[in-house]
Amino acid sequence: MFLTSLGAISVGDILDVALVSVLLYALLRWFEGARAAFVVRGMIVAGAVYLIARIANMEMTTGVFHGFFAILAVALVVIFQEPLRQVFERLAVWSLSAGKIRAAPQLSLPAAVVRTIGDFARERTGALIVLRGRDPLDRHLIGGWPLGGKLSEPLLKSIFDHHSVGHDGAVIVQDQQVTHFGCRLPLSRGFDPTECHGTRHAAALGLAELTDALCIVVSEERGTVSVARNGKLEKLADLAALEVILKAFADEIRPAAPGDRLRRLRTHHPRQKLLAFGSALLLWAVFVYADKVVEHDFELPVAVVNVPAETVADVEPDVVRVRVSATIGDFLWADSDTMVVQADLAGATGGPIRARLELRPDSVPASFVVKGLDPILVEVQLSPQPAGSP
Repeated sequence: MFLTSLGAISVGDILDVALVSVLLYALLRWFEGARAAFVVRGMIVAGAVYLIARIANMEMTTGVFHGFFAILAVALVVIFQEPLRQVFERLAVWSLSAGKIRAAPQLSLPAAVVRTIGDFARERTGALIVLRGRDPLDRHLIGGWPLGGKLSEPLLKSIFDHHSVGHDGAVIVQDQQVTHFGCRLPLSRGFDPTECHGTRHAAALGLAELTDALCIVVSEERGTVSVARNGKLEKLADLAALEVILKAFADEIRPAAPGDRLRRLRTHHPRQKLLAFGSALLLWAVFVYADKVVEHDFELPVAVVNVPAETVADVEPDVVRVRVSATIGDFLWADSDTMVVQADLAGATGGPIRARLELRPDSVPASFVVKGLDPILVEVQLSPQPAGSP
């Protein structure tokens, strides 16, 4: 049955599974970035229960879940409206840049600038430096002034001097240029004052939760250097750790060469890719493959009815082929062993008798459509009844 049903798989089905796998992988990665692990687990549990209910034809349960999923979709849009905006922003950026040849952005900070950050830490000079990634930042920036100056030690020390009008704000860096200074950033909703020690840290973490930017923070109170990235804030032990993070950030944001893209495709996030592919395959099997209508042949014995069993001497042929049409899911779950092919010999005597075959109506699963029997007629030879038989 399984092998004969493989012919129902088309190229479109293969592309269907591939595309949904990519979408599910992107969704998993997005949920990880949005720190929604509990939401993902809850959705997986609910989805698993729904699939089991659908496979088992539990109509009331599946009906309840249909209403639940409609409410859940609205709730997710409300709860994750900000992350959803990020998704569409990134999609727009990707679509606009697709096919364009872009020069690799200069993302690493000059050694002199890294030393400047070390000077800020030693001198307890507060600073907040934002390195833009791929995501646009404009809608997250409040106030500030455009600059367009080349990133350098004198420029940073001038901006973060206590007498500077913009020293309490953030500096935005893109391609070795300070594009804005004195900017206010959105504060983190998950800000813990016992860990972050100040508004600069809350602002850095807030932007890191909303974009892929790398935020470098120097604490004015403690003289420590921290970085915020992907919704996480980390205090660094020394400048060497900062250089490692800067290099990793540059490697991640820089446009990958074709060979690097293939390597990343093979090696990055294998667990999420396997989960996405397995989920897509399961969804396709339950919602698409199981609903494909196919035909299947069953070989069933012939039962002769309405005559004493001991009088049936021979039936030729005694096995017939029955062609049935149904969905693949029905073939898998319906009990085909209940089907009975019968030859009704009510009132017949002697022989041989040519009898027309039929499937006993109450033996055919409701989801099966009988397309035909081959042969439709059989020859039955009856033996004489013993003397004294009714």
